[in-house]
Amino acid sequence: MFSGTSKHKLRIASSLTMKVLKILDWPAKRYYGETHPLYKWRSLLIENDIKVEFYFDINDKRLYGGDYLMLHSRYFEYGWQNIKLRDTHNQAELFTFLKRVKRYTGRLIWFDAADSSGSQDFPLIPYVDVFLKKQILKDKNYYTSANQGNDLRIWLNKKEHQSSVFEACPVNQLPKIGLAWNLAYNDYRYFGFKMSRLSNYLNYQIYPLKYSPVISERKYDLAFHGTIHATDTGQKGVFAQRTHLLNSFKELELNIATGVNVSKKQYWKELRASKISVSPYGWGEICYRDFESMISGSILVKPSMDHLQTFPNVFLPGQTYVPLSWEMTELKQVLEYLIDNYKSLRHIGQCGQEYYQRMMLDGQGFVEALKRNIDLTDSL
Repeated sequence: MFSGTSKHKLRIASSLTMKVLKILDWPAKRYYGETHPLYKWRSLLIENDIKVEFYFDINDKRLYGGDYLMLHSRYFEYGWQNIKLRDTHNQAELFTFLKRVKRYTGRLIWFDAADSSGSQDFPLIPYVDVFLKKQILKDKNYYTSANQGNDLRIWLNKKEHQSSVFEACPVNQLPKIGLAWNLAYNDYRYFGFKMSRLSNYLNYQIYPLKYSPVISERKYDLAFHGTIHATDTGQKGVFAQRTHLLNSFKELELNIATGVNVSKKQYWKELRASKISVSPYGWGEICYRDFESMISGSILVKPSMDHLQTFPNVFLPGQTYVPLSWEMTELKQVLEYLIDNYKSLRHIGQCGQEYYQRMMLDGQGFVEALKRNIDLTDSL
């Protein structure tokens, strides 16, 4: 037992080592979203000497003076961060803010929350100390000026239909690029629209995430809804994998739940009753469906993730998911093989689900990774 004096000394020691991480968060997702794990493990963070404070107004004077200030890039979605709205005026405005706030901040962190491993935010990297992304390329040289003209999405690079190019990262700024955390840590518990604002505050012991047993009855071979985009509309390259998947259904003699988009409730119902779940790239490599598939106990099939570094990395080829080439030319053969041999291969779905569950229970692992990454002490 500690004496009263000993407890007092411990509190003083803790206050002296405690660091404050201030976050300018995305207002549209203030009740749920990418900062969810910081709410989920807020007490654990304090135990590890990190106090997290959330802000939603760039004019809030309390943003100044912390040990760390993390800026969620989507806070600026109606200005500089939106490439369609970016101009010299809002760029100058943002850069002025960054220079000013940096003078009063121990470590200024930009959290680039864009979907892909590429980035259109490199013009601001000289003004911050750390540039975090949800997933980064193992070969970070792709980001540099030597590769000017590369596509934002590496899997579309040098293809007939590139999606968009990006302004390269200066070579001397490359060490600032670090790893944040990906969409695995979002809240996948089912909430109705009005109840979603409870997400960051409703304890998982009170309302746990529901996992579907892999060996449960599964009436569908595959579930995937979506629209085939015309070749002359939208970002053709971005939709190419999804369109290829939807077109392949005509050649597959499988029991597939497909068609126009359905409600969230129906989506989960079908996914939990599906043996396989295909998750093509979209605007980025990682999407919600990857983790929804693991939660549902389906075998995850998606284009290879071997080029990425991400956290947590639940993408273990042949163990937690079945990889495809980026062109997905072998899709039909892979799906037919998985269904023909489902009972002997469903352990992949089991392994994926168990691996994901372990990551979601490992709060200490998240906290330790966060502390390393905001200080860039990981060797990437």
